[in-house]
Amino acid sequence: MTGKIRQSIGRQYAPAELAGLFFAFSAAGWLWEVALHLVFNGELVKRGTMLGPWLPIYGAGGVLAVLLLRRFADKPLRVFALGVALCTVIEYVTGRYLDSLYGLRWWDYSMLPLNIDGLVSPLTSLVFGAGCCAAVYWAGPMAAGWMRRLPRPQARQCCALLAVVFLLDFGWSALHPNTGAGVTTSLPSAHGGGRADRDRSRPGSFAFCAAWQNNLARAPSLLV
Repeated sequence: MTGKIRQSIGRQYAPAELAGLFFAFSAAGWLWEVALHLVFNGELVKRGTMLGPWLPIYGAGGVLAVLLLRRFADKPLRVFALGVALCTVIEYVTGRYLDSLYGLRWWDYSMLPLNIDGLVSPLTSLVFGAGCCAAVYWAGPMAAGWMRRLPRPQARQCCALLAVVFLLDFGWSALHPNTGAGVTTSLPSAHGGGRADRDRSRPGSFAFCAAWQNNLARAPSLLV
């Protein structure tokens, strides 16, 4: 790692820069999930619990990764491993919270091996761990660098405006969350009922994992 890159990663982030990173990561996560659902399910749906084009779980995860993991930037494998652990905890806690509050799921990994309650799985956590590395080494420093080019008053005003819109959206969506086909699924019953309905309306997030599993299951027959 060159000195310039190390300096960029280790530089302190101002509050306005962290706010900007939160909104940037939230929007990037929304685009990621919308694109996955479009590619693998052939439908254009608005993902997430909120009205706006942002998924705060990605924003929170990205900012925490930048703040907590950049101190280990000289050890990429450690950054990756800690990123996997961090995202697993965030995703499980958030999923449990949404389960208990709304009785619905905005993602379901029950089709993947070694999943825990359908909320987290090794494969998806590995993908998010790679995302943490991207946030620490590339996306965070680059986005913060762009913000530093703006006059500080303008950067603060922009973040303040986004914060107001986000909080209004958050308050409304807490009472009226975004739901529906391709967005939410019902909770699995104790007896496994409703599996077919959940499969038909399963959200597109990591739909490629289901396709990967199906292809893997078919592999032995292709060899005969």
